[in-house]
Amino acid sequence: MIHARNIVKSYGEVGVLRGISLEVERGTIHGFVGPNGAGKSTFLKSIVGVVRLDSGSLHVDGVDARCDTLEVRRRVGYAPAETSLYHRMRAQELLDLSVRYHPESDRSRGLELLDAFGVPRRRRVGALSHGMKRKLILSQAIASNAPLMILDEPMEALDPEARRLVEDMLLEEVDAGRTIFLSSHDLFSTQRLCSRVTFLHHGEVLRDGLVSDLLSGRTGRLHVQLREPMTFETLPAGDGLHWTGSETSWQLCYEQPLEEVMKRISALPLAGVRDDGGSLEDLFDRLYDSTAGEAS
Repeated sequence: MIHARNIVKSYGEVGVLRGISLEVERGTIHGFVGPNGAGKSTFLKSIVGVVRLDSGSLHVDGVDARCDTLEVRRRVGYAPAETSLYHRMRAQELLDLSVRYHPESDRSRGLELLDAFGVPRRRRVGALSHGMKRKLILSQAIASNAPLMILDEPMEALDPEARRLVEDMLLEEVDAGRTIFLSSHDLFSTQRLCSRVTFLHHGEVLRDGLVSDLLSGRTGRLHVQLREPMTFETLPAGDGLHWTGSETSWQLCYEQPLEEVMKRISALPLAGVRDDGGSLEDLFDRLYDSTAGEAS
């Protein structure tokens, strides 16, 4: 659905995108992850023609995004990170304006989404809270019925109930055949939703792959709470077990199957065990901790 090769964009002498290449497969949810300033929003805006690239090739659904911006926009439901909207318009009016130019748009669905999110149809956009504006932007992107949705920080400012509702909606859209390219700092939602993730760092692809492959083989981590204090000397040791903590609160990093680890610690006076390894957040921390000293 998206084919990018050697994408370059600079502002003066500052390189924002430095040779990005990636592919987003049709009918999937593809995550786009990185810290602030990595170039994520710039890349997303280049897809819909808001940012003009310096070089590289970019195709969306077979259309050259650098030469035929209007046709690409017809194929994309875009929810930007910014919520600076037409404040004097009413929510329903903004929805109408946003979906009007999409050939397969579903205005009725958009109105239903506003109601499901609790966004007052006739309230002026400027009077909406930040979270309500986010819901309005998501509603228009879904209601566009475009084959590709580009979502920049879709979970930002949403409460947990709304996030879960959005996750369910996005999964339904993919089941119906749409493709979603999603940039988010919410790595828990990203892990639940995405089949593939691209990590960006200083405008370059740092890591890319299937979520299952990226997380396989990662060092696991357990938070272990004990009913009574213990010392390093009395805890199971060796064979890839690494303990940190004290008394009744410990963290265990391990390099063997979880089943084997649980057998090893089963004799301890366990009050609780929480699995905190094998997550995208853990991988994010490891990747960007290792590159923290690199120059931009």
